Amino acid sequence: MKKEYTKHVEKVCKKRNKGITLIALVITIIVLLILVGVTIASITGDNGLLKRAQEAIEETNQSQYDEQYALQSILDEFNYASPSEESYNGDKEVNSPKVTKGMIPIKWNENNWEVCSENDEEWYNYINGDKLWANVMLSDGKYKSGEVEEGTIVKEKDLGSMYVWIPRYAYKMPEDASKGQKGTIAVTFLKGNTNTDKDGKTYQKATAEVNTEATAIVHPAFTIGSKELTGIWVAKFEMSGKNGDEKAVGNATKEGDNGEYNPTKPDNTTIAKSLPNVPSWRNISVGESEYQSMAIAGQNKEKFGIDYCSSHLIRNSEWGAIAYLCYSDYGNAPKINACGSNNGSWWYDVYTGQGPKLETGEGPYGFDATTIENYGYSTENGMLASTTGNITGIYDMNGGAYEVVAAYLDNVNENLDAGGKSTSHNEVKYFEGGKLKSEYSSLWECYEVSQEEKNNQINVDGGSEVLTQKELWDKNGVNFKDAETNKKYNVARKRLTDTTFDLLAKVKGIGVNEVVTNHSYYGVTTNGSYKWLMDTEDAKEQFAKTWDDDGILIGHTFRTFINRGGSCGDWSLSGVLYFSFLSSPDIHCLRGFRSVLVV
Repeated sequence: MKKEYTKHVEKVCKKRNKGITLIALVITIIVLLILVGVTIASITGDNGLLKRAQEAIEETNQSQYDEQYALQSILDEFNYASPSEESYNGDKEVNSPKVTKGMIPIKWNENNWEVCSENDEEWYNYINGDKLWANVMLSDGKYKSGEVEEGTIVKEKDLGSMYVWIPRYAYKMPEDASKGQKGTIAVTFLKGNTNTDKDGKTYQKATAEVNTEATAIVHPAFTIGSKELTGIWVAKFEMSGKNGDEKAVGNATKEGDNGEYNPTKPDNTTIAKSLPNVPSWRNISVGESEYQSMAIAGQNKEKFGIDYCSSHLIRNSEWGAIAYLCYSDYGNAPKINACGSNNGSWWYDVYTGQGPKLETGEGPYGFDATTIENYGYSTENGMLASTTGNITGIYDMNGGAYEVVAAYLDNVNENLDAGGKSTSHNEVKYFEGGKLKSEYSSLWECYEVSQEEKNNQINVDGGSEVLTQKELWDKNGVNFKDAETNKKYNVARKRLTDTTFDLLAKVKGIGVNEVVTNHSYYGVTTNGSYKWLMDTEDAKEQFAKTWDDDGILIGHTFRTFINRGGSCGDWSLSGVLYFSFLSSPDIHCLRGFRSVLVV
């Protein structure tokens, strides 16, 4: 019995062993199939080995690029501390344009823009009377850097944002320029980021005491903080943009003056572009202008395809560098962009890159279907508004819209905080407590004022009446029928602006004091209305002008930010040397702006 039971158990075990072996085999096959599938997926899938290997190669290449850039940055910093002539092109006697990732060199071929190489002999020629300034477009248009072939013809609709190279130079004003005597500014291009020219002559940096009619100096625009630059890239046109609905931002309409762009509501689809024949971006605060300008090479850099550069709102000295180059042998004083319609209260349809009025060369004209055809930047008429007299220059620096620059009066008033912040990103503030935040010190230029203005305690007549800056100009002339009362306040207004004007004499290269002897201030006329005045005895409207009849208006000094260029509606005062203080710090100021790239 026991023997039979043992045989039975052995038989069952053999069956079970056979069964376990078969199950194990099936499981093994399934596991192998799964492993094969996983292996194939791991090799070919979206996150597969092949793709990861390719990404690893790309990351390695990018790391090498980043490492090279980091090393170059270190070398650049060293070069900034130790002058270098490396960028200088001896044949063309000027610094070669410094190009970075995302920039596409382009040249004009008589009818269209054409992609070219950095070595193309026709790309630029600043000397020999050619006045061909180097142009690039960014990769926010149809074509991308590194992908587009040389010789590609670029239609206007396919252009990316356009920038123009301003090389490092020294300058000397003509004799009696400060007395309003017009002449040619002597410009000498410098080697690399040094202060030395091709003949080995070294030029001094700007000081408050230097007389630029007697001594040539390095233009201050080519210094940012402690860095010495070989040149800067300046937006070719006033900035423009479109919102998510493809509407032009900041362009007032006949029905309203606050534009399509609502600056209190962030619109991440909107980027600041530099393009021709489009509405200028106005209705924007000074702080928002800085924010949008810095975003180009900042949070929006991928939209432009650029990297390894910085961007900012054009500084007053940088504006001056372009203006001075216009009055040298290498540029041309531009005619006015006179395009703009007026509904009786505000301007709208101010288009970029337009030329002067055909009939007289003066006064504004409204935008219509024929405007671009007759006045557009690439027409013979339109090129008159370029800083070179040809299509390679910079546009809209005379007329178009007033333009704000990154400069302010150090009068510690409320308008610095109010106007010096982003309106689309409320957390971004460039000023606090009437003072510029230290991290932005290299991007904004600060000008001195009198101590009583800085203390915001204006002694009106040497007696007991003391007013704030705002109160002094808010004293509306229509409430004062007494001529002596009007005169008393005008004396105080003129005294403050006289001091500001005299202190601006310390600042070189911006077109104030170096090309004019006097200024206008904002005061009350003898009949009780606010106008631009030059005296207090006979208070009638008068405009102080530069050697080229551009306006120098220093009024409302409690309005602390600065305008340049003038507007299409003030053609009698507009120009590259035009200088005034912003009449309002808020968004409805109808001012435009432009950006600068530094590589």
